[in-house]
Amino acid sequence: MFQVLIVILIVILVILAGIVWYQHRVLKQVQGMVVACQQLRDKKIEEQLKQADQLQLTGDAKKELDKLQTSYNNKIMPQLKAIRATGQDLQRAARTTKLLTIGGPVNDLRADLAKVTTTLKQVEQSLQHIERQSKAHKQAIDQIKQNYQKFHQQLNEKSFEYGDSAKKLNEKLADLEKQYDHFVDLTRKGDQEAAQEVLTDLQQGNQELATQIKRVPVLYKPLVTEFPDQLRELASGYETLTTEHYHFTEPDLDSQIKRLQTKVDATMDQLNDLQLDVVKQANDDLAEQIDHVYAVMQKEIDACDEAHHLIEMMGRFTQHAQHQNNELIGELDRLSLSYTLNNNEFEQARQLNEQIKTIVKQYNEDQQAIRDRRAVYSQIVDREKANRDSLTDIEQEQGKINDAVAKLQTDEQRARKMLQQYSVQVRTIRRQVEQLNLPGVSQEYMDYFFGVSDEIKKLADELNEYKINMENVTKQLIMVEADLEKLQDKTNDLRDSAELTERLQQYANRFAGNEKVAAAAKKSQRLFDQYNYAGSLEAIATALEEVEPGSYKRIEDSYYQEVNE
Repeated sequence: MFQVLIVILIVILVILAGIVWYQHRVLKQVQGMVVACQQLRDKKIEEQLKQADQLQLTGDAKKELDKLQTSYNNKIMPQLKAIRATGQDLQRAARTTKLLTIGGPVNDLRADLAKVTTTLKQVEQSLQHIERQSKAHKQAIDQIKQNYQKFHQQLNEKSFEYGDSAKKLNEKLADLEKQYDHFVDLTRKGDQEAAQEVLTDLQQGNQELATQIKRVPVLYKPLVTEFPDQLRELASGYETLTTEHYHFTEPDLDSQIKRLQTKVDATMDQLNDLQLDVVKQANDDLAEQIDHVYAVMQKEIDACDEAHHLIEMMGRFTQHAQHQNNELIGELDRLSLSYTLNNNEFEQARQLNEQIKTIVKQYNEDQQAIRDRRAVYSQIVDREKANRDSLTDIEQEQGKINDAVAKLQTDEQRARKMLQQYSVQVRTIRRQVEQLNLPGVSQEYMDYFFGVSDEIKKLADELNEYKINMENVTKQLIMVEADLEKLQDKTNDLRDSAELTERLQQYANRFAGNEKVAAAAKKSQRLFDQYNYAGSLEAIATALEEVEPGSYKRIEDSYYQEVNE
């Protein structure tokens, strides 16, 4: 029984502890909402409403402010009072037996607080918007007033920078001032939306006028000072230069100068009408065209001295080139008596002569133009520079032709020396064969030997022609060189085969009792007698290698060692 009582007591204590905890939680929540309510009342919305009322708003803004004032006084303030009173009642109820039944009222209080917080925030944002709009309008008005004063001051004090365009600018300024008066009137009547539209137009118009006032002097200055002075200078310079007999690549420069002056006048009219983009492009075009006329005239001034210098220099250069070509043709005539010229040297020299004649003709025309005072110096400079380069190329070609034909005599001497060497070499080869004391040589070898001999004779005949064709001589030299080398190889093979055969046949005597060696020796001798020395060597060498392997290689090495010593 005693244990049961202890359990019951513990349960009661737990329940009481839970009630105390819950009571503390509810009191804390309600107290927090009461404090939040007080903080909302402390936001000084009333003071903000009074400050907004002092702005002396009219129209839509005044209506909006009155609406906010009514909402705050008749709705928000009563709600805040009711929330505070309800919070105090709930605090008292939480300390009584009603604690367990106030959960719903606490939630309702929380919802009411959230709702009035949102409403109050909207009121605050609306007040801020009204204040910003009011400040923006005031700043816009002040800025516009300052701009008008600045515009008037600029156009009056620096009218010399605007010329007749000041009239159009003042008209635009007057229109903007009328728009400003309309804006002030709408603001006074409280038509804020209409006033805002006019304000937007005003700000755009002011920005456009400010840009024009800034741009006009930059565009006006070259039209009234730079371009006229430059055109007067060009007209005077053109007159002076033509008096001094200068001529130009563009024959109508005086007309161009007059057209440019007309364009300056037309551009000034466009500037007075404030067609600024058009004027900007026209000014750029005028500057470019004036610079072009300057360049055309300056080009002839700069080219004058150079043209005279080139004419003087080209007179000597053309004479030298003609003299060189005449000497070249003379040399070709002399060499053609002894040599056949195969590379169209005469035709090349003739073509070079025609080019020189064309250059001389152009030179004479340019020289006469200077004498007659009708020369366009820059064109003469261009032509004579090109002709100078052409003459340089011509002289290089003349040098190449001269060097090529100058080699003919040297090549002939070299060819005769080689002919003598070839003749000696073929006689030496003949003596080498005779000294072998062979029974004879093959017809194939004889044919090749006499073929090389005929080629050497043909080379001699080419060199003994009345007019030597060095191209044919060169081809014949190449052919003889190759065939003579091959003949020497054939002669060496002939000698080696014959000498080795004799040594192997002598060595074969050691094997007289060997039937194969004896038969091979007979075959070798028969082939030897038929002048087939390579076949003779192969027959005896094969048999000896079978009887005594390595014997042929030993004898061959010994032979070549003797030959090469």
